[in-house]
Parts: sequence; C-alpha cells; structure tokens
Amino acid sequence: MKHEKRYRSTTRLGKHLMRFRVLPWLELLLVLGFFAALGWAVWKYVVPFYKNLGNGAYSCQKAEATPPPTPEPTPEPTHDPYPDHALYRADLKSMQTEIVIPEFQYTADVGISDGKMIAVVGDYTQDGTAAFVRMLLYDIKTNTHTYLPLPIEYRSIRFPAMNDRWIVYFDAAANGGGRMAAYNRATGAVRALKTVHTGLPKPVISGDTAFWIERTGATRDKLFAVDLNTGESATLAIYDASPYALSRPFAFENTLLYVSPEGELISLDLSTGKSEAVPVGADYVHDPQRNADGIAFLDSDHAKDGHILWYDGEKTVEVVTGAVDFSLGSGFIAYSRFDKNYVYFYADGTTFCTTRSDETAMLLAAGEDAIVWMDVTWRDKDIMEIMTVGD
Repeated sequence: MKHEKRYRSTTRLGKHLMRFRVLPWLELLLVLGFFAALGWAVWKYVVPFYKNLGNGAYSCQKAEATPPPTPEPTPEPTHDPYPDHALYRADLKSMQTEIVIPEFQYTADVGISDGKMIAVVGDYTQDGTAAFVRMLLYDIKTNTHTYLPLPIEYRSIRFPAMNDRWIVYFDAAANGGGRMAAYNRATGAVRALKTVHTGLPKPVISGDTAFWIERTGATRDKLFAVDLNTGESATLAIYDASPYALSRPFAFENTLLYVSPEGELISLDLSTGKSEAVPVGADYVHDPQRNADGIAFLDSDHAKDGHILWYDGEKTVEVVTGAVDFSLGSGFIAYSRFDKNYVYFYADGTTFCTTRSDETAMLLAAGEDAIVWMDVTWRDKDIMEIMTVGD
C-alpha cells in the first residue's frame, strides 16, 4: 500500500518554536515585575507603619506632631541635715573659753546652775592626797569667779548642789563618811542634816528639800528626803542588796526621778506626793536625768558597750553606743567618746563634735546651755574649758 507523504509547513513550525523560546523570558519578566512591585509596596507602606509604631503613633496615647519640650523640674525643699544650730559651721576656738583658777591646783564635782559653773577646788596635802576646801562659783557670762568658804568639820567639800536658797554639800572625811550639810545662802547659817558613816553620798535639791541615797548597812541602802528648814527626814525607798541603789536620784522643778529597788523608773511629784512608774521601755535604767522635754538615762552601769537613751514621753530612742556617762542640758545631751566631746540635739537627732581636731577632752558637766570639760591634750596640767552650745 502506498502511503501518501504529508508535509508540514515550515512557516507554522517556526512560529511554534518562537513561542516556546519567548515564553520563559516573559515569565521571568513577570516575576521580576511582581517582586519589584512588592518591594515598592513594602517601602511605601510597611516601613513607615513600623516607624510610626515605634514612635508611638499607634499607641493608646494621642500622638503629637512636635512633642513639647520637657519642663524643668521644680526644686522641692529638702531636709537640711544640719539645722541652724549655734554650732553649725562654728569656729570652735572662738566659742571656747579657758577657765583659769590660779589659786588652787585641782577641781572636782563640776556642775552648772543658775548661769554659773559650780565646783570644789583644793590642793595636795602633806600626805599626798587632795583636800577640796572651797566651793567655786564661776560666772559663765563674765568669766569671773568667786569662792564660798563653806564650813568643814572633816576634810573636803564634795558634791555641792545649789538652788536660789540653798547649797547642800557633803562634808567628807578622808576615808569616807562624814556629814551632810545645808548652807543658807541668805543668812550664811549651816545646818548639819545627817551623820554618814560610810561612803560619799551625792545630794540633789528641789525647793527646800534635799535627797540622796546612802549606805546604811552591810547590804542596805536608803533613799532619804530631808527638809532643809526643819531637818526632818523621811525614807522614800529601801534597797536590800539591790544594784539600783547605785543609780543617782535627780530633781527637776517639783519632780524627783529615781530607780526603785525593783528597777522601775519612778517619778515623784513633790507637790502632791503622788508617784508613778515611767514606761521608758528599757530593761535597765541607770542615772536618769530630766528636763522639760523628756528623760535621758543609761541602760547599764556605765558599761563600755552600753547606751545613752532619750525618752520624750512617747518613744525611746538611742542616742549613742559606747559612751559611759552624759549630762543633760537645755535641748541637748552631752557626752564623751574616744577622747572627744559631743552634743546631741534630741529635737532633730543632730550630733556635733565640740572638740577641736588637735585636742582630746573629757566632759565634766553640762547644764542649761553650756558644757564644761577638761582639756587633757597635755597631761602635765589640768585645763578646764567652757562653751555655750544652745541655740
């Protein structure tokens, strides 16, 4: 069988081949165009969106085209750690005055009363011990002094306590004991209040009454109250082998402050005779002192690791650790620590060192608005100094 030959047109085949050659390029151009369009859309819309999102344009807060400048903070008053005390930036050297007592070698039992420093003065005797034979009155404002030759039956005047009518002092024998005596400042008369057989009791005065704790037996002490006009006495407390007998009583205006034989701090109203325990919140109270603002006391028997505490009628705060004694002034508590003197203003808790950097000192007394100390920088001579520290 003969087959017929079929022939394809070369023109149609060429067109078909051309179509297969162009198609990949068209597809490539379409893909490139798509990605170009996508990139343009990202740059145009997506990038600005995220920029605005980072700037807070789409946050819950309303965006502002130009944020206002941040205002300067308004200064707020701050607590001044050094309130305007008399000691703030003070020239200590100009505020401190040396007390010169040329007539006698030694001074003891310093206190402050009615604008005057009071003390006893004396010299060495032939047996090598000191006898204090005069009471010193030093006027703090005028820097002048006078002496009171209080009558002595034994050896030394010790622990004088003074108010506007009386001076009560202990007339001490050389080995302890002696007599308690009262000097009437108006008349000059002296009354022997009581014979003391042992020890050196320290008296305090309130009005016309003197108080002191005295050893009366092998293990017994008594707190006495004696009327200075009549000499009549009363026993306020009896201490049987009690460590609280070592705590000194303290008189302020019409109040006597003392520690009971059981260890309670007692406030006795001398006008009414009513007494009450003072809740100072301490386990141990020793040598309390009082003024119009509160009560200062020790929580140990002058231990090196003990504390001075301040009770203002509501709360008790610690003043310092490691000070073995103190004196209470008007608005401040004075104490010595590491051969330096300090004053603590309890109203705001500010403490100042009142000893110059090149000196060492030992506090002797404080009261009213003054402190007195011994400058012990040079051991070959006792130098007393005084300064006013109140506001």
